[in-house]
Formats: sequence, structure tokens, C-alpha cells
Amino acid sequence: MTGPELPRIPNSLHRQELEAMHYIAKLKESADKLGIGFIGGFVAPNGNKYIVSNMDADDQQLLMPEHLK
Repeated sequence: MTGPELPRIPNSLHRQELEAMHYIAKLKESADKLGIGFIGGFVAPNGNKYIVSNMDADDQQLLMPEHLK
């Protein structure tokens, strides 16, 4: 399954990045179960940004810090 809602996962990621992605996905899953909005992510040491949200794009843009857009 592909689509804009799914993250692109490159073939070569460090284990720490995969663990962080898994953790963020679990947080989103918990928010989904509780019916609350969620936006979370991290910036990897190489500068790649990983962001997950269950909110619409307009709300994401309002809440996200400028340096992460």
C-alpha cells in the first residue's frame, strides 16, 4: 500500500532511526485510539525529517514549528 499518508522508508537506515520511527508510530496509534490529534516526529543526525500526523494538512501547518516545515 502506498500513498501520501505513508512514510518513505529508504533501504539504508540506522537502527536508531528505525527505532525512533517505530516509537513515533506507536504514539500516533495511541492518539488514534483516544481520538485526539497528533503530530510528532524527529530530525535525524543527517538532517532527514520524519513527521507523522493524524491531522489535516492545514492544522499541521499551524502547529508545526517553522524550522520543521
